[in-house]
Amino acid sequence: MRNPKLVPYETIVRATSGEPEAIDEVLRNFRQTTKPSKRN
Repeated sequence: MRNPKLVPYETIVRATSGEPEAIDEVLRNFRQTTKPSKRN
């Protein structure tokens, strides 16, 4: 079973080839999985 938090390998390959839609998908996933740290 695939981990839903990971970007599919095929999408990563397409993104590294320069496909804009795949790049957007990778960036959306990255933004969702990272949270900015709060500094006081």
